[in-house]
Amino acid sequence: MARDITRYERNLMKDMDHWFDSFFNNTRKVPSVDIREGKDSYTIRASIAGYDEDAIKVYVEDHILHISGEEKEENKENDKENKKYIMKERKVASFERSFSLPEDADEEKLEARYAKGILSIEIPKKVKAEPKKIEVRIN
Repeated sequence: MARDITRYERNLMKDMDHWFDSFFNNTRKVPSVDIREGKDSYTIRASIAGYDEDAIKVYVEDHILHISGEEKEENKENDKENKKYIMKERKVASFERSFSLPEDADEEKLEARYAKGILSIEIPKKVKAEPKKIEVRIN
């Protein structure tokens, strides 16, 4: 029970951090996420278009799934060509999302793929042990 309270408090603090970051400096964007439960697995799909594959990080710590990404500034390319921006509306941004995993999630077998701006994470469920029938012989 104490683990759930700690996890809840941790997620609440991260949500508040995201809110303050987005309100005051608007350099973070929070990707839209869909989470589905199937018979054998959970699937998370996040819309994170515009990020390079190597800029996306997915990891599990203390049964919490973390997803983050960071865009890089494009100024070096403009300096080489001796060009300056006339208008720049696209911002360099980063994001981080965290999700508590269900108890039956097998975090050791988690798989992530990124294609066409969508991050897909497949989290298999742990295989439940089937009850074993034992025949009792009476002599």
